[in-house]
Amino acid sequence: MTATGAESMLTVGGWTADHAAGTLSRDGERRPVEPKVMDLLVLLASRPEAVLSKAELLAALWPGLTVGDDALARCVWKLRGVLSDDPKAPRFIETIPKRGYRLIAPVTRTPLDDRRPRPAVRPIWRRPAVAAAGAVLVVLAGAGLAWRQDARAPGQASAAALTRRADDFYYQFTRADNEAAIALYERVLADRPDHAPALAGLAEALVQKTLRWPNDAAAPPLPSTDLAGAIAQGRLSTPPARARLSRALALAGQAVRLAPRDASAQGALGLVLAAQGRFDEAERAYRRAAALDPDAWTALVELGDLAEMRGDHPASLRYLERAFEAMTRVYDRQSSRIRPWYADFGVLIADRYAALGAGQQAELWYRRVLGLSPLQPAATSGLARLLARSGDPASAGRLCRSLVERIGHGGGCDDVLAVAAGRVSRPPPR
Repeated sequence: MTATGAESMLTVGGWTADHAAGTLSRDGERRPVEPKVMDLLVLLASRPEAVLSKAELLAALWPGLTVGDDALARCVWKLRGVLSDDPKAPRFIETIPKRGYRLIAPVTRTPLDDRRPRPAVRPIWRRPAVAAAGAVLVVLAGAGLAWRQDARAPGQASAAALTRRADDFYYQFTRADNEAAIALYERVLADRPDHAPALAGLAEALVQKTLRWPNDAAAPPLPSTDLAGAIAQGRLSTPPARARLSRALALAGQAVRLAPRDASAQGALGLVLAAQGRFDEAERAYRRAAALDPDAWTALVELGDLAEMRGDHPASLRYLERAFEAMTRVYDRQSSRIRPWYADFGVLIADRYAALGAGQQAELWYRRVLGLSPLQPAATSGLARLLARSGDPASAGRLCRSLVERIGHGGGCDDVLAVAAGRVSRPPPR
């Protein structure tokens, strides 16, 4: 960020933005901000009170990529969340219907002068002649050590910071974010080819590209983007898919060799092996990841998916529940990665219990999700269906009407509302 060519500190409505660290701070509170969300804030703040069109924002935030308005809307939603901004009574971001968005909060930029005190250096010529030669050697040796540390430290810090940023892109699971993650991982590896986290991240991003977005960006969305669907449709056996997965396997294998006790490296290896149909080997890699880090929630999710593909529904649920508990434990540290999927993942567990006829467990999970994410549409409609089918249509109707009144739609509650109104006898099973 610059102000009249000099580095500056950006403050928006009392929040101070640290673009490099990816944080907003105010009154001693610090909140993490995803890279793309921070870019949006900086972009809006560059022209306060001006209306920035959707097309302009999309072009600036995702240059050279084709993304839909929903990606921008989600980015704005996340920025409002971190700013605690109410879209119905905005204090920061105003939506201009059919045009775009504008920042309405006050913006200030404070130039940052380098006023850090410099250590005093006693000139060598003032030192006693007897100690001069030794002093010069000590100073030169110390300077050499400091130069080596300074030359190494920025590269290490840059590699770690870029990899974390790439990870945040990766975990959004959109085509545009995955491509951005790949670009960042490859940038890290161009300078640090032995950086295990970037090797593992790039391997996973290549697998996701093969599973979810092997088609042209302008082509219609694929009917299924999960592993089972990709295998059933033969998408993983095409020459381009095999070539990409072969590269991913080499990257993941190198990451494991460099960091054999790193759970992320083992998890990346498991993902590649699963995509290649080597399920037993993949399961062993995922188990190693979970043993190395009980909070490796992605490995637990993948173990649950493998169990589901085998038809072992109870084992799958156990893994998914362990994954949810791990996500809960690390939520504060990984909120940018977990938040988009947290509530939906809890709903998935509830739906699985409902499908197995375990209504009580399903109800507990729907209620747990609503305790963490009030008015979550899928959890609300799922709980309402359970209540309606168990003989309490009045409570089900109240849940759904409240949802409609507060968020403007029923989120799948139409059949429950029909039961509450007496138009049908009971809702269909979920």
